[in-house]
Amino acid sequence: MNSLAHFHLAQPTDGSRIGALLGDFVRGTPESLQTRFPPEVVDGIILHRAIDRFTDSHEIFLKSKKILSQPRQRFAGIIIDIYFDHFLAQFW
Repeated sequence: MNSLAHFHLAQPTDGSRIGALLGDFVRGTPESLQTRFPPEVVDGIILHRAIDRFTDSHEIFLKSKKILSQPRQRFAGIIIDIYFDHFLAQFW
């Protein structure tokens, strides 16, 4: 959900940026993706997944999720992603 962050961290090419934005919407292994997308797009998808793994396990992200009330915990990751994108948009 943190589209701005993924776009910002992608390589400065159209394919990488497209892949970075597609990362939340496509499934499959890198090998299976190579049959459906150009290599640059696949690299962007792989980068998207690596960024998500890093941020989703980062201490600050985990602490931020705990701040939200219990009824919002199910969507805490998405809410924090959007919140972080808001700050990126404000200060980019």
